[in-house]
Amino acid sequence: MRQSRVGVGVIGLGGISSYVHLPGLQLCPQAEIVALCDINPDLLRQRAKEYGVAHTFREYGDLLQHPAVDAVVIATPTIMHAPIALAAIAAGKHVLVEKQLGMTYTETVQMYEAAERAGVRHMTAFTYRFVPAMRYLKHLLGQGAIGLPRHLRIARLQDFPETDLGWRQHHALAGAGEVGDMGAHRIDFCHDLIGPIARVMGLTRTFAPLRAGRDGAFVPADVEDFAVFVAEFVEGVGVEQGTVASFNLSKVAKGRGKGGQGLDELEVYGTEGTLIYHLHRPHEIYVGRPDGTLETVPVPRNFLVYPGSPRDPFAGDPTTTFRWDQDFAFIQAIVEGYSRIPTFYEGMRCQAVIDAVLQAARERRWVDVADVPLVTTPLAATAYTLAAPEERHDDKGNE
Repeated sequence: MRQSRVGVGVIGLGGISSYVHLPGLQLCPQAEIVALCDINPDLLRQRAKEYGVAHTFREYGDLLQHPAVDAVVIATPTIMHAPIALAAIAAGKHVLVEKQLGMTYTETVQMYEAAERAGVRHMTAFTYRFVPAMRYLKHLLGQGAIGLPRHLRIARLQDFPETDLGWRQHHALAGAGEVGDMGAHRIDFCHDLIGPIARVMGLTRTFAPLRAGRDGAFVPADVEDFAVFVAEFVEGVGVEQGTVASFNLSKVAKGRGKGGQGLDELEVYGTEGTLIYHLHRPHEIYVGRPDGTLETVPVPRNFLVYPGSPRDPFAGDPTTTFRWDQDFAFIQAIVEGYSRIPTFYEGMRCQAVIDAVLQAARERRWVDVADVPLVTTPLAATAYTLAAPEERHDDKGNE
């Protein structure tokens, strides 16, 4: 039986919740934010006032016991993803977890298997799948617009203050640095567009090893702020033999653009042309032709929002507002009963690559990606697509 309205509890009210999850849920007509949880009492009161939420908690276990909570969004430091998600699953809640899904591949396997056994909807927050340009690029690639993909170039270069110190600068809290933070999205790009990654090699650096703490004293940062790596894909249908991707990731690319403004692009080179995506031009892509021309192609209207989303694609900053479709998709998966979303399976598969990249950098060698179990269960086996409305199939997501 379909659920007409979903009561959502949001756990972790920092940056990503403030501009992604809370406004995204507020926009969704079938969602109601019924409870909030954060260890910071001032932030908790502020968000409760902003969104008119009556039930607030300092402990996530108390939120999970609230009868109005049907689903939870987990936007905490990575170290808490698995404990909270497993508790939520045990309580029968649907779960959306920020990337990276867990601290290690082994941890994400536990999360995925628990969610599948419980039969709850589960989602990994691979937000950039919802960029209109990325959705359209995937469509064109699937239509054979550039033939078979040969190689990809992925770059995310940002300029963040080298004195900043937060949980992301501590391995014990984050599990990884740039490879797990921005790299997770780009690894997922490749999985979504091409297929599984078989092996990787790469290098990491911590160019800013000392960061200023709250008292002004400098303390060590023990995660990478720069990474380069190469990935080789599993051979399969539609993938030309030897398909590879190169990644360039940095939080210390001086002069490249402050914070989230830096360089964010993906290029796919095929046997018959090129497709290029830029995050900061989310409503267009570039198509390279064999004759050497590079054409700017507007994203068609029916790809500008996730199917059914009430979001106006032309309102606000389009490099931010596309993210709201992610939470809408999560709610729709619960209400409509399909899994047309990136699940914990995708988060688990991504984590296998993250772990392999970090191992390859430590050991200076090629590392095979852990064999991720084949999808055999009904929920995760449901096809994932972000097709335009007229391309959708039945309401269960079966193709």
